[in-house]
This record gives sequence, C-alpha cells and structure tokens, in this order.
Amino acid sequence: MNSFEKDWRFTRNSGKGFESAELDDSSWEKIDIPHDWAIAGPFSPDHDSEVIVDDPIEHTRKVFSHPGCTGGLPHVGKGFYRKHFELNLKPEQSARVEFDGIMSHAEVYCNGRYVGGRPYGYSSFALDLTPFVKNGTNLLAVSAENPPGASRWYPGAGIYRHARLIVAGRIHIAYCGIRVRTEGNRVTVRTEIENPSARKVVLTTRLIDPDGNEIASCQTSGDRLFHCEFIPDEVRRWQPGNPVLYKIVSILGDERHETGFGFRDLTFDSRKGFFINGIPMKFQGVCLHHDLGLAGAAVDRDITRHRLNQLASIGCNAIRTAHNPPDPELLDLCDELGFLVICEAFDEWKRPKTPRGYNLLFEEWSERDLRDMIRRDANHPSVIMWSIGNEIPEQYYPEGPEMTRRLCGICHEEDPSRPVTAGLNNVDDSITGGLFDAIDVKGFNYKPYIYARYHAAFPDAPIYSSESASTVSSRGEYSDRLFEESGRKDNLQVDSFDLCCADSATIPDHEFKGQDDNPFVMGEFVWTGFDYLGEPTPYHREWVRSSFFGIFDLCGIPKDRAWLYRSRWSKQPTLHLMPHWNWQGFEGKEIPVQCYSSFKTVELFVNGISMGSRTRNPKKLLGAYRHVWSRVPYSPGELKAVALDEKGKALAETSVFTAGAPEQLQIDCERCGNMVFAVVSVTDRNGNLCPHASERIDIESNGKILAVDAGDPGSAKPFPLPYVNAFHGKCAAWIRNPGKTLILAKAVLNGKTVQTEITAEA
Repeated sequence: MNSFEKDWRFTRNSGKGFESAELDDSSWEKIDIPHDWAIAGPFSPDHDSEVIVDDPIEHTRKVFSHPGCTGGLPHVGKGFYRKHFELNLKPEQSARVEFDGIMSHAEVYCNGRYVGGRPYGYSSFALDLTPFVKNGTNLLAVSAENPPGASRWYPGAGIYRHARLIVAGRIHIAYCGIRVRTEGNRVTVRTEIENPSARKVVLTTRLIDPDGNEIASCQTSGDRLFHCEFIPDEVRRWQPGNPVLYKIVSILGDERHETGFGFRDLTFDSRKGFFINGIPMKFQGVCLHHDLGLAGAAVDRDITRHRLNQLASIGCNAIRTAHNPPDPELLDLCDELGFLVICEAFDEWKRPKTPRGYNLLFEEWSERDLRDMIRRDANHPSVIMWSIGNEIPEQYYPEGPEMTRRLCGICHEEDPSRPVTAGLNNVDDSITGGLFDAIDVKGFNYKPYIYARYHAAFPDAPIYSSESASTVSSRGEYSDRLFEESGRKDNLQVDSFDLCCADSATIPDHEFKGQDDNPFVMGEFVWTGFDYLGEPTPYHREWVRSSFFGIFDLCGIPKDRAWLYRSRWSKQPTLHLMPHWNWQGFEGKEIPVQCYSSFKTVELFVNGISMGSRTRNPKKLLGAYRHVWSRVPYSPGELKAVALDEKGKALAETSVFTAGAPEQLQIDCERCGNMVFAVVSVTDRNGNLCPHASERIDIESNGKILAVDAGDPGSAKPFPLPYVNAFHGKCAAWIRNPGKTLILAKAVLNGKTVQTEITAEA
C-alpha cells in the first residue's frame, strides 16, 4: 500500500457539498483504500433484487423476483470519500491522481473544484491535478454511485482498486505512455511525453535482462514522441511454465519508469490450434469475475496470487477476465506466474442485458474505454487476445456486424499484434448477420457439439471455447442418486457429482469430448474458476447469495471438480474419491460413487470387498473421463479406490472413511505475502473429516481477521464477523499479518468445548 492509499474518510450519508473544504469529515469512517463499501453487509434479498420476465427453469413467461442476482449486498447507491494530503509543488512540477478503478460513475473534486470522472467502474483513468492543487494541505473528494439494475453479478462498490498520487515534472512521461512491442528478437519502444512547452528533451531507454543486467541502451531527443529499437543476439522466451520477464527502464530527467515485458510469438492456426513460441498449447483456462469471494471486490495482490496458485495447482494455464477490464495487478501476476490472458472489455453494447448497465454508456464511452484498456495492458506478455464482448445481444440484430467491425478496428489500430475475439452463444445468427466473420478468433460459449460442423464450413476460422461447462455444485453436498437435471434441491444446494449444469450449458465431459474429437479447437475457459457473489443458478427465485459454478468454492476450498480438471490438465497423478462415506440410515442401500483419476483403470473396494473395476471407455461419455459406480451397497467403514496398471498392479490408492462423532478441529494454513489463508476442518478422533458437521466455529488471531466464511451459497452471515457455521465440515478465514501469525479455532463439538491453534511463520 502506498502512502496515498492510507487515511481516507468515507461515508454513505453526505450528499451535496461533500467536496467542500469547509465540511467537517471528522465523524466519517476512517479507511484505507482499496475499499469495498458493501462487502461487510448486511446481506438482504431486497438489495438490488432483479425482476425477471422469463423463467429458464419452467420455460414460461412470468414476472418474478430474482433476489440473489447480484449477491444481496448493499452496493446500490452513493458513497463519498475524502483525502487530505500535503503537497509542495515547485513551478517546474506537475501532479496527477491515478485510479485503477472506481465502482462506479466516479466524480473527482480537488479543493472543491470538479476535476473529472469515469462512469465505467472497470476502467482505469488519470486526472491532472496541477491546476487545482496548492502548496500546503489539499483535499481530494470522490463520489461513486452504483445504480440499481446495473450489473448481472456483484460489482463491488467504491474505490476498490489502487490509487496513486504522482508528482513529476511539467514535462513527463504520459500516463500509459510507454508501449513495448516484440517480434522475434526485435523489441521496439514507443514513448509519449506530456510536454506543454514543446522544447526538446532527452529520453534514455534501457533494456534489462531477467537477471537485472543492462544489455542495451539508447538516448533519443525530441519533444513528444520517442522511438527506439533493440535487437539482442539471444533472448529467453516468455511462456507458461517459463515466464521469463525483461524490463524497459525509461529515464526522463529525475523521472524513472520500469515496464515489464516478455519475448513471445503467438500463432492461432485454424487447423492445428494455438502455438506459443512454436510450441503447441491448449488453453486450460477458467473465466474469472473480479471479486475475491469472501474478501470482496477490493483488490488484494496476495489473495489474488493465492487464487492463481490454486488454479495452477490443477494445471490451469489461462484466464478470461469475465466480463470487463481486469485489475492491472492481476495481469502483473499472470506475467510473473505464466498465465495466458484474454482481456475482455464489455458484457453488453447498446442492447441491454440489465436496465441501467453499460448499454447507457456504450455510445459515448465504448471507444475510450476500449482504447484505454489496450493502452494500459498491451505491454503484458500474458495478454494474448482482446475480447470485445460476451454473449452480446447484437448477435441477433442487423447492426451487430457494423458495431463489431468498429470495435475490432479500434483494437487493431491500437495493437496490430494481437487478434480480437468475442464469446458467442448464438453462432448461427452471428454467421448469418456477419458478426462471426468480423472477429479474428471465434469464441464459442457452450457449443462442443458443433465444432466439427463449423470447422467444415469455415476451415480457416480459429476456434476455441470461450466459455465451457457451467456445471453447478456445492462443495461436499451429495445425494443417494446421480442427478442429471438442473440440480435444484429443497435445501437450496446442488450435488457435487458434477452432472448438473446451467440451462443451455454442458457438463465438463461434453466439452472434453468435443475438444478430443476436434483437435483444431484451441482449448477452453471453464465457467468459472471460483464461485462468486451473485448469479446463483439454478435458484432464480429463492434467496441464495452466491454462485455454484466454481471449481473452487467462494472461500477458495476445492470442490470435487478441481480433481476432475486436474486429472485432465495436470501432469501430476490424480486419484480422488467421492462421496463421503457417512450414510447413516442407508445401510444395505445403494450409493453412487465416482473417482476422478489420471489413471486408466481403477478398482473400488468397500471394507476390502471389491465392487469391480472401471476402465476409461472413450465410447461412453461418463466412462471416458471419470470412473463411475452407480450402485454401491453402503456399509460403514472404508471406501477405497486403487489405480491399476494393465497387469493389475496397484499404482496408487486413496480412501474415505466413515467418520465418528466430531471431536477435533484441524487447521491448515498457507502464507501468501502479508496474508494467511486458514482452513478449519471438523474431524473425529482419528482425524477423519465429519462431512455433516455444521457447528459454529470461532476464529481468533493476533492478526487482522479480514473475513470468515464456509462456502455455503445460502449463508447470510456477514464476512467480517470472526465466526461461521461449518459447511460440510469446513470453513476458512483470511487473516492479514506480515509477521508471525497465531490462529486459534474454537467450537463446541459433541457437547465439549474444543480448540486448536497453529502458527504461520512470517
């Protein structure tokens, strides 16, 4: 956190005159930014409840309320921020403020005078404060407003991304003014200077290798635009698994900028797929909304890093920023960790998906928002494509192709080195109208069964799955039969057998088969990597706060599906067994069992008795990518899966045991920078997870407890409260403390108070 982000004042209740220097803000809440004013709650079904005139479950035309569509948090309305800061500008200096994102309709005032703003909450922007500041104490005042009905998911609220106060010379490097391009070993650098005097200045540009050594340098003289070029003899290439980063250091007088970049070559081949640096690679990707689950929309580099590490652990190598420009720190981390990224600009154009969404801004702001996203993000080697939209309604209308060509033209003008894509859910109409032809790389949303047909008709069109699966599940939730329908249950959960999906979507197996049968398809982006706040499909009328789509739950605890994708994406051996084996009252009855495995053959045992083996069968959909025993007689004890080679030799095994009464708490923690992620499990005396445990768990720490939750989509417990009822035996907490961190968990289990503690080292 930079010093400018500390010691702000915030209120929801100011109104007219909030920008005045005479206003006494001493009673306002003292906060640091980034800040999400709504995440603390309270939850309520009345917050931004959507009215729907179409029932996707009953396929009828009805008017009904969708109370959980944006998460049920109080993000609608206005919020007001004030920052008092000292400044002592010399005549040759300038000052500007940079915001990575304010949600939304931001207005910025300095010393009572309007400076500027930005309506789109996902756009970054900078404002020149030089004409407005004075030497001494200054006041920056910011208002943000979220209209009702403006989003399809939880958007967050307020100054939720980073902000900076930049003091530089009157002649200085422009905001997002450095552009680095590579082709082969050649790197060109274009630098734009803000120069009100138009006098000649000298810019020094240095090329720094991954080891920190300067390998080339040039000096150029000019007044506004500067160009230089380097051609090193040898370079190390950036790619997933080997994310090698170089730097450009730009020096103008006392001003110094560092710009990271990487050398990599991209090929999008309609017949052979995607290549990076000549190496074939499939997109093993996920779509991500911008919230950080229980931590809310306020960006946090350490939490974001942890989430990316979780995705990498299952073999994920790509991110689609659904459906908006991302936080710049996400791209920094993707550069560093080696993720491919599709940067997406819009969820809607002029034709609305929401009553007060971006459609009201599109005409005036779309060009600027798109250009600004590309100018900000084009130096990132992780970014491989620009997406101009997701399931845009204009697919169905005659104006769609012209609008598509305009947006594609902006992308190509700003960045000729990357292709333009979009997520299409109506491919036929897109082809008929011409929108399909206007984009460079075709993104198909939930269309694995038509890949071959479209490739035959358009063999020169590169194809990938921009959105796949939309499978829904609750972590740890099971029934005594396999659901293959919407998954709706009386308890407002969804079974974790991964056979239920959104309307018009698919289960993972369909997408796997579509990709395997059509190797020209470049890969997939699963909807979604993590559960997120809002969009609680399949519950459109009931009060549920968060989605069921994630491979990981809202806390970041993996669901069973994580092992399904790991078995396909990762080179690490995988053997994962489900469900739990606590089915009291079902003795002698049949329970379905599944195993997600990277092994070809798996044998199942109940208390040492074989239930038979299953070998992957590509001709059988549910037998091609998972091992299924649909009817296994239940008997308490041990459920064991053994992976076998072709000769019947055991290669690996895993077991699930019937748990006894809950008696213990177990804490597992991971440090990520200044944050600690702790998962608490309720176990029996032998350490077996108690899958039905729902006791209240209290968390204590010498660090700041940021949020506590259990991943239950139906919970309305505010995240900052330091306790939660376990969900299927588990809960999690985010704790901020850069030093040695003590974490203590307490609960009443089986009539006794139990506690345990763990220390996370600095």
